[in-house]
Amino acid sequence: MSKRFTKIICITTAAISVVTSTFLAGCGNFYGNGSLSTEGVFTEAAAESNGGFAVTKGDYLYFINGIEGNTAVNDYGKPVKGTICRISKDNLAKRNYASVDVVVPQIAYSSNYNAGLFIYGDYIYYGTPSTAKNSEGVVQNSYLDMKSTKLDGTESMKNAYVQFPSTSYEYRFVEMDDTVYLMYVATSESLFEESTGVTNLHSYNTKSGEDTLLAYNVDNVLFDAQDKTNPRVYYTMKVHNYTSSSDEGYNQIYTVTADATEDKFKDKLSSENIVGWDDENDRYINCGTLVLDGVGAKEVNATGKTPFNHPGDEVNLDSYTYALKNYQNDMLFYTRSTLNNKNNYLFSLKDGNYAPISGNPSSEARLLSDGSNADTYKYIFEDNEFKGVIISEADGGISINKVSNDGKLHLHDKKPGISDENYFKVVKSGSATLLSLDVENSLLYYSVTGGNDLAIYRVDYSGTIADYEPLQVEDTNYTPVKLLDLDSSSTWYRPEFIDGYLLFASATTNMTAYNYIMVFDMNKDGGYLTNADIRALNEKYDGIKEIIEGYTDTEKYPSDKYANLLNALNYAFYDGDMEYLHELAEVTNAKALEEDEEADPVYSQKTFEEIEAFLNPSADNAWKDYTDTKKVNGKDVNANTREYYYSVLGIMNDADKEAYGENLKTSYLVAYPVEEDLGWYGGLNLAAQICFIIGMCVIGLLVIGGAVVLTIVLIKRKKKLPQMKKGIKVDTTDDKSIDVYGNE
Repeated sequence: MSKRFTKIICITTAAISVVTSTFLAGCGNFYGNGSLSTEGVFTEAAAESNGGFAVTKGDYLYFINGIEGNTAVNDYGKPVKGTICRISKDNLAKRNYASVDVVVPQIAYSSNYNAGLFIYGDYIYYGTPSTAKNSEGVVQNSYLDMKSTKLDGTESMKNAYVQFPSTSYEYRFVEMDDTVYLMYVATSESLFEESTGVTNLHSYNTKSGEDTLLAYNVDNVLFDAQDKTNPRVYYTMKVHNYTSSSDEGYNQIYTVTADATEDKFKDKLSSENIVGWDDENDRYINCGTLVLDGVGAKEVNATGKTPFNHPGDEVNLDSYTYALKNYQNDMLFYTRSTLNNKNNYLFSLKDGNYAPISGNPSSEARLLSDGSNADTYKYIFEDNEFKGVIISEADGGISINKVSNDGKLHLHDKKPGISDENYFKVVKSGSATLLSLDVENSLLYYSVTGGNDLAIYRVDYSGTIADYEPLQVEDTNYTPVKLLDLDSSSTWYRPEFIDGYLLFASATTNMTAYNYIMVFDMNKDGGYLTNADIRALNEKYDGIKEIIEGYTDTEKYPSDKYANLLNALNYAFYDGDMEYLHELAEVTNAKALEEDEEADPVYSQKTFEEIEAFLNPSADNAWKDYTDTKKVNGKDVNANTREYYYSVLGIMNDADKEAYGENLKTSYLVAYPVEEDLGWYGGLNLAAQICFIIGMCVIGLLVIGGAVVLTIVLIKRKKKLPQMKKGIKVDTTDDKSIDVYGNE
C-alpha cells in the first residue's frame, strides 16, 4: 500500500472538499455584539422541538424570522428578515408578538428543510450563507457556513465550523457526552486525486475541530425522522468486486454514531486480503457497524467472503438488496428484495439487534409485501410500540393502517375502496398532503391541493372505521376541520406546533410576497382548541366576510351614498392605516368636486359611518357579534379584524413593512390623486403666459442689438492698437554670447 494512502485515516480535515475551520475561542472568531438579557436563558432544561425553524429553551422561543434567500445581503447586523430571533414565553402568552430580540443578526438558511435550528447547552447552532468573497469580489453565497451563537446573542462566530459547498446538504447537530457534533452528508465530494465525486458521511467535533469521515462512498443515509437530536444514523453501502471493477448484486446496511473515529477496515485493505485490490488507487473507509449483510450463497460460492462480509454464519440464501425507509423510536424500517423476487418487502429492526446474516428475517416476517412508498408514511408509536402508519393514498385522501394482532399491516390484502377495522380512510378529500402528526393528542395535520392548496386542516386519527363514515349526524373530532384561512408556504419548513401555538411561514392573503412567521394561538383553558372550537371560530371568522359582502346589495347600500365601502372595510379588516384613509377621502373628494361640482364623493359620510361602526362593534350595529377584544402587541383589537385570530410573529424589515402598507392601499383603496406636473410655465394663467412671451421677445431683441454694437466697437478698437516690433530688447549682461534676438 502506498505511503500516500496509509496517511489517509478516518479523521480528515483540509483533505476533504468541505472547508473546515478550527474553533478559535477568544482569537477574534466572534463578532463584537452586545449581550441580551440573560434572565431565564441559561438553564439546565433540555431544548424542545430541536431541529425545526422554531425551538424552545428555558423561558424563550427561538425562531427564524421569516423566509429569506441565500442571495440577500448577509453582512452581520444588516439583515432583519431571516435572522434568528427570540420571544419570551411570557410575551408570547400576552400576545406581544412584536416584542422580540434579534439573537443572530444574520440569515439562518438551508435549502434542505429536514433540519434547521438546534440548541444544546448555552448555544444555538445553525447554517447561514457565506459572506466570503472570491478574488473577483463576488460573495460566495452558494456556500453554507455552519456556526453557533450563545443564547444571549454573544459569541456569534465569524468563521464557520464547517463550510458546505452547497446549501442543500443534509445535516444534524447532535450531542454526545457534552460534545456537540455536526453530522452531514457530502454529495459529489472528491477527496482524493483524480477521484470522481461520491457521497460521504461526516461527523465534525465542535470542541476539537476534527472532521471524521465516517463512511466513504455510501448510497443512502437515514437520520431519525422524529428525534432530530439522535446521534445514530443508518446507511447502505455497495460491495465492490475489485477484480471485475463492478459492484456485487447485493448491498449492506451499516449504522454509526457521531462520536465514532475508528475505521473498522483499515487493517484489512490490501491486495493480500482482497482479490483485485489496488493498493495505490482503491479506497474504502467505514467507521460503522454492520447491521445486515445481503451477501448470498451464490456470491460466497463464487468468490468466497470478502473482508467486508460478516465472518460468521453460513450463507445459504439469496442475495438481498436493502432500501432504507424510516428510522424513529429506535426502530429501523427497510425494504428488501432479491434478484428473483423484485417485491419490496417491508421489515423492521430494533436498534442493537444486529445479526448481519442470520438476522435477516424470513419473508413471512414482513410487515408489508410492498413497501415501495413506505418512506412517505407517517409512523405511529405509542409508548415506543409500533401501532401503524398514516398513508397518503395514490387516489387521494389519507388512510390509517393499524398493526393487526399478528404484528403486520396487511396493506397488501386490500383493494381500492375496501376498508376494514385496521385499514380505512380518515380523510376522503382528494390530493391530501401529510404535514405532521401530534401523537400526544392523536391529531393529524394535512393540506389539500385545490383553490387554496396550502390551507391547513386537521383530524383526530384515533377513531374506528365507523367514526369516519360519510353519514354523520353532526361533526366530531373525527370530521376534518380547516384552520381558518391559514396558508403555509410549501417551499420551506413545515408548520410547527409548540406549546399550543401553530407557527407557520405565511402565504396568507396579502402576505405572499413577504413570508414572515405567523402565529395562531390554539390554547384554551389549560388545554387546546377542539375541532368543535375551531369550527365555531371558523364560523365567526367567515361571518366577517359575509357581513362585508352584504354591502354589495346596491338597493340597500346605493353606490352613490356608500361609495367604495366594501374595499374600505377589507382595508380595515387587515388593520389598514385609518388616518391615511381619512386623508385620502379629503383629497379625493376635493378633487372630484373640483372637476365636477355635482360629483358624488369618493368616500362619503355614509361610508365613514359604516367604517366607524366596524371599528367600534356594539350591540346597536351590524357587528354586534364581534364586540370581543384581545390585546395584541399592546393594543385592543376587535373580533372582526384579522389580528384577533392570528398575527405576524417577529419583526418586519422597513422595506417590507412599507411595501405591505402600500400593498393594502393598492388592493383596497382608490389611488391617491397625483397633480400633473406642468412646470412653472404650465402653472401660469393665459394672460401671464402672453406677457411672458412678449417680454422674452423684447429681451431677445435687446440682446441681439447689444451684441451688434459691441462687435462694431471691438473692431474699431483693434485698428488703433500699436503693432509689436519683431525683437524685444533684453538685458544680456550676464551672458552676451546668447543670441536673444534670434537673428541667426
